[in-house]
Amino acid sequence: MADQSDNSLDLTSLRLVVADHVAPFFERVLESRRDLVLALHVIGSAVTDDFDPQRSDINSVVVVREMDLELLDLLGSLCHEFEDSRIGPPMLITPKYIERWRDASPIELLDVKLVNTLVYGVDLLSPVEIGRAPVRLQCKRELRSRLITLSRGYVSAAGNKRRLTALLHDSVFGIAPLMRGILYARGEEPPTTTGPLFDALASFVGTTALSFKEVYWMKLRQTKMSVSRVRAILEDYYRAIETLIDVVDEIEAPDT
Repeated sequence: MADQSDNSLDLTSLRLVVADHVAPFFERVLESRRDLVLALHVIGSAVTDDFDPQRSDINSVVVVREMDLELLDLLGSLCHEFEDSRIGPPMLITPKYIERWRDASPIELLDVKLVNTLVYGVDLLSPVEIGRAPVRLQCKRELRSRLITLSRGYVSAAGNKRRLTALLHDSVFGIAPLMRGILYARGEEPPTTTGPLFDALASFVGTTALSFKEVYWMKLRQTKMSVSRVRAILEDYYRAIETLIDVVDEIEAPDT
């Protein structure tokens, strides 16, 4: 089990720009409530090659002994103070919540477990065992829900380019964790960065994986497109999700 039990921050595994931004934030948290904090993790793109200093937020997990409103007030104040550093509101969890999280939302827990760097305290995430079966079931639910959302959103948009574009942007939220969940359910080791992640997806769904990559980069770069192009991408994206549902349905149900 990883351990930063010397009671100080260890930012050596972070890229310099991320370390410079989170150091004063975390130091203020520890100065005020070190008694409550069990661990601090930086998560998401900030610890992968996907990080873009101009666009990416710096997200984190704060593991606490118990929930505390004073700590929440402190974090709210600090997030406002460090807004220019793109520090996102931390995710607060307790050891008990980690156990519940494993059953309720295994995809999200899996993603945090795979894509994080411990910078303070004892690592309670890495030892958590996440079964492939609950991940597979959540993947099936998520994919079917996305199909319904896309079809209803398309009808509501009534051909309006701005609404169709927003529909695509919204639909790609959380797509990377879902892709990692599918690979994990198949018994594979999911890549942490999006490029290799979409490449791994293409290895078993073929060219339809390009739709996920295109929508992902479309949102990230705020690409301007004609309404006909947006509609074409949306149709390809819908078909790609249908293909993924078939893939997940064909995964042999694991024992755990």
